[in-house]
Amino acid sequence: MDSTRRKAQTDALSTKISTLKPLSGDVRAQQIRDVVDGFRRLRSSVTRFVQMFAATRNSALAADGLSSASLRELLGMLASEAQAARFARLRELKIAIRQARVLERTRDAVFSESFSTDPTAMRETVTALERVDAILVGLCVEHVLERHKPAPPRTVALKRPPLPTRRRQPEPVH
Repeated sequence: MDSTRRKAQTDALSTKISTLKPLSGDVRAQQIRDVVDGFRRLRSSVTRFVQMFAATRNSALAADGLSSASLRELLGMLASEAQAARFARLRELKIAIRQARVLERTRDAVFSESFSTDPTAMRETVTALERVDAILVGLCVEHVLERHKPAPPRTVALKRPPLPTRRRQPEPVH
């Protein structure tokens, strides 16, 4: 009987317990995750781009060396590898690198109270990260497609056969 009373008290108590953490904390945590994921995706894209340029020069970069490099270092490697590869759209790439460097400075601010409680700033940061990542991915894909574009087929100038000429029939004389 004593155990039944305890179970009833426990059940009654568990139905009255509610979390004290406000829902906005969950939103804030999700926004921080979105920013961190944006940085992770940007870093991965930069790493792949650096590896692609290194592979075209037969210069294999150690994967563990790249994984321990900071985003700032990776962006520097990307700029020098692109220049060495004579990347066709170097100007656009340097603009994207500059934008990524500015965003990299905000990485540590994400965890500050003032920044992480500003939902607008967090959304703008996520959007900016996605935009720069998309630009880098687009430039990389375009470069790969250009490199693998098949050469235009050689055309051989063929002489056209002469057009058949119609002979005029002499008009009958009456």
